[in-house]
Amino acid sequence: MGINGKHPIIANGQYYIEPLTKRNGGGSPTFPHEYGEAKVRLCSDISRIQDSIRDSEEVFLDEKIVCIRLEPKYEAKSYTPSSLVAESGMKLVGGRKYSLNSEDSSKAKMYFVRTNDSELAELKSKFETGKKDHVKKWKDQVCTIKSIDLLRPEEKTLGFSDSWEEGIVEVVIHPLGEDCGKVVDGFFDVVKIKKSDAVVRTYDDGLTFVCMYMDRESMALAQKYNPLRSIKPMRDDWEEQIRVCSMVAPAPKLPDTIMKSSIKVGVFDGGVQSGTKLLDPYVDNYDMVRAEPTEASLDHGANVCGAVLYGTGLAGKMETDTVDNPVVSVESFRVFPAAKSDNPEADYQMYTTIDIIEKVVTERPDIRVYNLSFGPKGAIIDDEINRFTYVCDRLTYAVDDGEINPLFCIAAGNDGTLESPFNRVQSPADMVNGLAVGAYTLSPLNDKYRAPYSCVGPGREGAKIKPDILEFGGYTDRPFISTKSGNLIMGTAGTSLAAPVVAGKIGRLMAASDQIVPHLGRALLIHSAESQGLEGTVENGFGFCSDGVEDILNCSDNKVTILYEGEITSSATVKLPIFAPGISEIHGNADIKWTICTVVNPNINDPDAYTNNCIEDTFYPNDMRFPFRKGTTEKKLNLLKDADIVVARELIKEGYIKSELPVSKPAKKHFAEADLRNSDFKWDTIIRKDVRMRCSSLLNPFISLHAIGRDEYEHEKIKYFVVITIDIPNFKGSLYDQILQTYDNLLPIQIQNVNRIMTQIN
Repeated sequence: MGINGKHPIIANGQYYIEPLTKRNGGGSPTFPHEYGEAKVRLCSDISRIQDSIRDSEEVFLDEKIVCIRLEPKYEAKSYTPSSLVAESGMKLVGGRKYSLNSEDSSKAKMYFVRTNDSELAELKSKFETGKKDHVKKWKDQVCTIKSIDLLRPEEKTLGFSDSWEEGIVEVVIHPLGEDCGKVVDGFFDVVKIKKSDAVVRTYDDGLTFVCMYMDRESMALAQKYNPLRSIKPMRDDWEEQIRVCSMVAPAPKLPDTIMKSSIKVGVFDGGVQSGTKLLDPYVDNYDMVRAEPTEASLDHGANVCGAVLYGTGLAGKMETDTVDNPVVSVESFRVFPAAKSDNPEADYQMYTTIDIIEKVVTERPDIRVYNLSFGPKGAIIDDEINRFTYVCDRLTYAVDDGEINPLFCIAAGNDGTLESPFNRVQSPADMVNGLAVGAYTLSPLNDKYRAPYSCVGPGREGAKIKPDILEFGGYTDRPFISTKSGNLIMGTAGTSLAAPVVAGKIGRLMAASDQIVPHLGRALLIHSAESQGLEGTVENGFGFCSDGVEDILNCSDNKVTILYEGEITSSATVKLPIFAPGISEIHGNADIKWTICTVVNPNINDPDAYTNNCIEDTFYPNDMRFPFRKGTTEKKLNLLKDADIVVARELIKEGYIKSELPVSKPAKKHFAEADLRNSDFKWDTIIRKDVRMRCSSLLNPFISLHAIGRDEYEHEKIKYFVVITIDIPNFKGSLYDQILQTYDNLLPIQIQNVNRIMTQIN
């Protein structure tokens, strides 16, 4: 028995994971076009492109970018026009959604294809001569295509208001292989701007990002450049995002014995001023930019570092009070303000900051949790990925085998009071491998509710529920109390404070047990978040973050939490048992809740297919209740019942086929891809679900995980972390003890004294 009836949560669930064989189902698809009609129409499309090239309607290079637009509802990877492209020597270089018309918000899938004059002619010839008319895959893909054309000028500019005249923008140029340098130089020639006045960053086999200053005239010139993918505005001034303090007071005292933790949280922010009493012993500061810090940036950096170290614990502290030694320490990297000079690489602050983050995260494997409480101002745009987001996602994923993936905790943004969609989360809070944190505040009765300034969802494809969780961020009537430069504390508010509180909680989970790695901590925080009946809403995400780490790491006699972690290869299926011995004999209900967290490879070339991998989950409540199918008729039988066994034999004689897997709940139909994305969060990196059933309906329940990879990523491994809680109030005795006695390899996590990670420094 644990203290006060509490027990450490249980680990090693992965030791009982088994492979499953799962056949793909589904009937024959229907297509929006007849093949003969589609061939004629697409031939005409190619002729129009050839006319545009001949008449120089755009600035074309030897290799061109053309668009293949699919009809709505054909987003699934099986409809990717891979056969069409491969047979003509073309190359898919990305994709995104396109608007069907200006009257509504309906969108469909569009692919970008790199080609040249001879390849276009060859594709047209195949349509005209009927050389591929006997190939089913070719014909099926042709029948889903709406048009083959060029990206329209207005489709290349995203997120600009009618009042915009000039400013800093982010330009994205399509990948054109070995000709990358030529393509970039050509862009600057077209817009009549010197390359030396911009910052250019190119990723292997990916897009080129350009940060530069443009006006409407140069943007109009850019729209005629064929390799241009997009231009979007970028607010680059961090100082505008710093919220003003509402009160200042003397800081409480430090403990007599100073102990510093070996669990480090990295903070990219405005730096920390030496002589800040509550921070000096626990923070190492690194100036990563040459410009002198400002008072506002140092105060913001102090706010954030204080929130990591002390959480919300400074509220109510007086000058005569004493704080405890924090359980984590901070590595502070000052990244703003950037110098104002003639050097664009120093002046374009966001790109300078991203470069620093890439360098630090790569070189500091001793830091596995980072906080970002700033970013480019402005709501995310569904049809493009910001470089900041991509870099953070890539840094999270790209670690050596056996290494721990870092975790970014990111502030969701403070524009929640703007009209939709301008109140959406801001980059890089839309990253799919990170933890986006919004802010809540408290009513006079201490009820939690989203702070009005906190940005809302939805997130982007791959992370549709954003922010992930809400943490206390303060408000005008209930400010967040944190550290200020010098011997002071201050009251302020913002998601900038909520995010570092969560980063500190992840650090405290890691300090409590060596078995908790950052992304398992991410799964635990989301799993334990209080939804208060508002599950998965655009305002609250998965809910309010739990107040205490102890509550997350403990469970009770009859409400038991078990951890699983591992890797699964795309196309494989595994079975995760839900440990509940003797459950079918219990009267009453069982509540089962599970959270799945994955770390995936991001695809910068296609915002609509940004996650290259995903896991589909299915719940099976009874491993002896099977469906028998004949055509469209289905009968479900419990093969533990003698009467059902007799019926099953008769059904098999009549031509029914027994399914390889038991009946699932809810029984999955063969949904369209768009419906799976919207209702089942397919391709998302976080899944949280729950179910309530009669205990008598459960027998050896389990969850299947089926891994999926897109295109060339079909054999890539996916790292996953799973948290499952089963709650059986009427269980006789202790479910916790019964599970441990029945399954020898399951063990409680080792919750250790934090002194083991502390070193005295005075």
